[in-house]
Amino acid sequence: MLDKHNGVWGGCWCVAFHLKRSEEEEWAGKHRALKEKLVRENRSHAALVYSGLDVVGWCQFGPPLELPARMSGYAKLDETLPDWRITCFFVDRDHRKEGVAKTALEGALGFIAAKGGGTVDGYPINPHGKPYSSSFLWGGTEAMFAELGFSRLGALGTSKWVMRKVVHSR
Repeated sequence: MLDKHNGVWGGCWCVAFHLKRSEEEEWAGKHRALKEKLVRENRSHAALVYSGLDVVGWCQFGPPLELPARMSGYAKLDETLPDWRITCFFVDRDHRKEGVAKTALEGALGFIAAKGGGTVDGYPINPHGKPYSSSFLWGGTEAMFAELGFSRLGALGTSKWVMRKVVHSR
């Protein structure tokens, strides 16, 4: 699947939220190596969705210490930082519009509950009813987050939101 998609998101490998601005240049062009390093060090987490033996999608999640980048919007929203962040989704193009992202989000919330729960933020997109390529929905959709009990905290631009949910431990 990954070769078919030029890595993940055209070479991002879902590392954008891992990298502080000061680290971006050091890891430019080496995102796959960084993702492998983070996974081996137990510093990158995702809920995987399978079709048979094949991974067809995932939802990346983790605490802010693990995913420290792109946090400046919280100052504008006057909100406390969450305990957990849902930062990226990836779905194989042959399995889009099949509910893979929602299944991955449900899985991530289950992992978070098993790890003690807490406040969980996501950064979905609301395309406002306009056509929007599913290949650019790396943050998921507002409707999907709302369906799973997330509420809006505030906007991060014209189509991106911060949404929050409290997940209780199991």
